[in-house]
Amino acid sequence: MTPDPRRLEIDAALFAGMMSQLAHRGGGSRESGAFLLTTTASEPAAADGAWQLVTAIAYYDDLDPGSLTGDITFTADGYTALAAICRRNGLKIAADIHTHPGRWVRQSQTDETHPMVALPGHIALIAPRYAQGLIEIRDLGAHHYHGDGQWTSSYGNDVASILRLTEKQARPARAADPLRHAAVLFHRSRRLLITRKPRP
Repeated sequence: MTPDPRRLEIDAALFAGMMSQLAHRGGGSRESGAFLLTTTASEPAAADGAWQLVTAIAYYDDLDPGSLTGDITFTADGYTALAAICRRNGLKIAADIHTHPGRWVRQSQTDETHPMVALPGHIALIAPRYAQGLIEIRDLGAHHYHGDGQWTSSYGNDVASILRLTEKQARPARAADPLRHAAVLFHRSRRLLITRKPRP
């Protein structure tokens, strides 16, 4: 049986801050991205379809400083750093987000065949215009991974059935601090290149 997609809620200020960071990191000329994290305590609630609260954001280039190459080239070091952060802070990966140029929020062939997290039920979000300007939930593409290369996509107002804004987020700034600190520590190790998007 195919798992239902996660249903995520994110504080409006945290969402706006994430979009601002993605826009800044991409500089209006290259893709950027991040992982959306929830607490491991939300796992039982996920089973009954409850909304899970996004409590932290881990940016690709904090985890892997060389990942923003125009497209996204995310290495094994980045995943190692992310796994350590999740263990240390009691977090789990709920979704990922990356940006596209223009208004196009459908998946590229590379997006479809190389998901950042290849587990059934995972959500891959795509933001338009390199996240420049005002971006709302309905502007995103939300892509639910079923496994074996199969996806279901939502656009426009339908995205709200998967991702919604809330005003109940607590201490987003403090949640982000350990992420950056732990990521820096892991970049002292040898880089093992495992590219998500092949270079021409």
